[in-house]
Amino acid sequence: MPILITGGTGFIGRALVQRLISEGEEIRLLVRPTSDLAGVDDKRIQLSPGDVTDRESLRVAADGCRRVFHLAAYAQSWAKDPSCYSRVNVEGTKNLLDSCLEKKIERVVMCSTSVTLGSSSDQSHDETDQRDESSFATEYERSKYLAERIALSYVPRGLSVVFVNPTRVYGPGKLTEANSVTKLIKMCLRQRACPILGQGREIGNYVLVDDVVSGLVLAMARGRAGERYILGGENISLDDFFGLLRKLSRKRRVRLAIPVGPALVFGRFEEWKARRLGIRPLITREWVKNFMIDWAFSSEKARAELGYHPKSLEEGLKLTISWLNSNPKKPHEKEHP
Repeated sequence: MPILITGGTGFIGRALVQRLISEGEEIRLLVRPTSDLAGVDDKRIQLSPGDVTDRESLRVAADGCRRVFHLAAYAQSWAKDPSCYSRVNVEGTKNLLDSCLEKKIERVVMCSTSVTLGSSSDQSHDETDQRDESSFATEYERSKYLAERIALSYVPRGLSVVFVNPTRVYGPGKLTEANSVTKLIKMCLRQRACPILGQGREIGNYVLVDDVVSGLVLAMARGRAGERYILGGENISLDDFFGLLRKLSRKRRVRLAIPVGPALVFGRFEEWKARRLGIRPLITREWVKNFMIDWAFSSEKARAELGYHPKSLEEGLKLTISWLNSNPKKPHEKEHP
């Protein structure tokens, strides 16, 4: 039976599709009229027109499937209509799970995000940490947190839902906003300066896209219903991250420190321009604030229960640098989705 995948034409989704196809699986992709289908031409891939906001299309897509990977989400840093976060991420998830319950789907692996756990303080977060619901920085964070809460309520009703929470994902693939870390890597490789917000001391967790895909596949096979698994890599400061990048690329790049104050002012201006002209802002104030706090995470639960073993950051960066140097941008690798 085919595996249904929502969000299968995105950055992580494409890598998941290729992995499953290489393992001999049949795939059914939920695709919108605007989905980028370049390169999605394997005979084992079925295309099912629809949208997570369209319940009937989900019922049709889920028919005859036993397993579902749910990756579809509105993950942009800005939206002209903020209600789309709730409509796609929250209501869309509910629509999908209703269809899965009706069609007696055996297992759903829901790809969420580590930001639903909140920022860290003096130590790395794990799945036991409880989010302060009054501290959401963005509508995206809020909507993904609420989507998890709703999905969890389906487990007692008999639907096996497993959650995975990737951290900052990078690596070969579409250079969209979802792959913003790789876009920053590319910029540093091709320009003379690497921009660092503030002093670059804040901690982030970075994971290679192939490792996230492995975690998704492992969660489908070994995950426990109702449990969350953080799919991360190494915790490292932004300054040290770019220091390692400079070392591996063997290119001397100037460390360009960008003061937080001017960055916030620029973010405010970009938001104002976006409201007036409908053009996506280059950065937002929330984006700046998120990079000024620590986001350290532990993947020990995924290691212990799933057999998850991510590559080191050094190995992942080597692979990404090699890909960027040997693969000029292809037509389907758009800068924006």
